[in-house]
Amino acid sequence: MHSLPILDDLPAGFFVEESPKGILALHVDVARAMHEAGLGPEHDGPMELSDLAGRRPLMQLEVAGERYVVRRFRRGGLFRWLMPEVFRSAERPFRELMLSDALARCGIPTPQVVGARALVRPGGWSLEVISRRVDGAIDLGLVMAKMGKGEIAPAARARIFHSVGGLVRRLHAVGFLHSDLTPRNILIRREAMTSAVPEPWVLDLDGSVFAENMTVNERRRNLRRLYRWASRRSPAQGIKLSLADQAHFMRGYDPEGNHWRDDWRAINRRHQMGKSVHMLGWFMESLLGSGPEKRDGSTPGGLPA
Repeated sequence: MHSLPILDDLPAGFFVEESPKGILALHVDVARAMHEAGLGPEHDGPMELSDLAGRRPLMQLEVAGERYVVRRFRRGGLFRWLMPEVFRSAERPFRELMLSDALARCGIPTPQVVGARALVRPGGWSLEVISRRVDGAIDLGLVMAKMGKGEIAPAARARIFHSVGGLVRRLHAVGFLHSDLTPRNILIRREAMTSAVPEPWVLDLDGSVFAENMTVNERRRNLRRLYRWASRRSPAQGIKLSLADQAHFMRGYDPEGNHWRDDWRAINRRHQMGKSVHMLGWFMESLLGSGPEKRDGSTPGGLPA
């Protein structure tokens, strides 16, 4: 029996080490090498800043000739300014580890989470997950920016959107609702931007769930989040989602053509309603003398990244 109940539910093949200052779970395949390199419940070992681009700085470990990505959890909302990396519960990285294992068992490509760590901090916990690095891949958001610059041929562009639609279809088929389904959390191998068949990966599973009985509205909300990201960033980052792109995605998502029309109408209707609500908010802010804040990834008067 571990001090944290969720640790008793970890998948087979994970070792747990606990100390007064932290908890570390590592897969048997990497545990010995990680420990010999100096990683522990309270020791970082050879951890260093990663060269990968992301919404926030990523760390990395290079152990026994293999590279691993370390993602530290950060708060959103108001608490991102007060205690950005401190959480009251230690469960989240271990829960993401379990989601990663379950998704891989469903045959869906996702970087293997080989470790999870919770470190004691004043007022709570600092949390991390450790994943195998997918070399030679970039996120779909960066791929779409290259599309906006004309750097990807139309045929490759069509294949990529079709494959991403297929990935989301497979996620929904097993009842998986990604909590942050955006192009930033979908990886595409670089060779897919030329002639290779795309095999997209989904990552950053924190907060996601397996819905026992996924409803149509849940599925459409998930799709709308993906569409909303692209529509927000079109002017700011040179990303333009064409009707052809949308069609290729929907053919991948609904190859039988059973419901894509109804899905698209519902998504577009909700999207337009959402835009109206945000525009009203900006108008009220302007009346109060406080216009919308310009943030990274947004344009003046645009939605925040």
